[in-house]
Amino acid sequence: MLLETLLPMLILLGFATLLQTLSGFGFGLMVVSSFTLFNLLPLTSTTFLVSVLGLFNSTSIVARNVALVHRKAFILILIGGIPFMAIGYALLEYLSAGLTIWLNILLGIAILTCCLLLLLQSRQKVASGKSWGFLVSGALGGLLGGMFSTFGPPVVFQCYRQTWSVHEIRYTLLAVFSVTALIRLAMVPFGTIPDKTTMLSTLIAIPLILVFTRLGRAVAARVKPQVVRFVAIIMLALSGFTLIIQNAALAL
Repeated sequence: MLLETLLPMLILLGFATLLQTLSGFGFGLMVVSSFTLFNLLPLTSTTFLVSVLGLFNSTSIVARNVALVHRKAFILILIGGIPFMAIGYALLEYLSAGLTIWLNILLGIAILTCCLLLLLQSRQKVASGKSWGFLVSGALGGLLGGMFSTFGPPVVFQCYRQTWSVHEIRYTLLAVFSVTALIRLAMVPFGTIPDKTTMLSTLIAIPLILVFTRLGRAVAARVKPQVVRFVAIIMLALSGFTLIIQNAALAL
């Protein structure tokens, strides 16, 4: 792999890992949008890489904080999400076969929708929320997770509306992402098999992910979550707009 391709990949992966570690979300969206925008890897390869690396990032944090996971919400989200992950993965395989431009436009729309969800997140907390809310957010997250390995935004929206502590929200989200990443990896043999370049990129990036995860934990107490959230939403919105504009021009 050429250094001019590998270097920006590692920089973007490091930044996305810090974002995920500090905020509890954003890794998948940031990697998928930036890799697609800069044409670093095909979308099917990028989603595989995100699943593997996201698994390392999430599990390395959750393993030491299992007691803080909100178990009822965790189970409901997975019940709602797993069937729709299969549907999303099937859509990815279908669209990537010959409709790449439209797939990229759909990705841009999904990113902007996710940003809107994050912006509309209610500042006023509600009581623990209805069970159906977690099921619905899980289903929407599953669809996005199957297509783009970005399970987070609907689930983030739902969890941040609760009266839980910040740590409980964060570790519940990361626990969900760990399991969904593992499930999505199990779907890979039924679709496009990653090539050697993707496998090599993933192996090279694993140590980087672990280092930046540790770095993120070290600086978490010194960084305001609101700042991380604002930076993430702005960058994601810009990437979503750019993806739509670039590919809409090609489609016309």
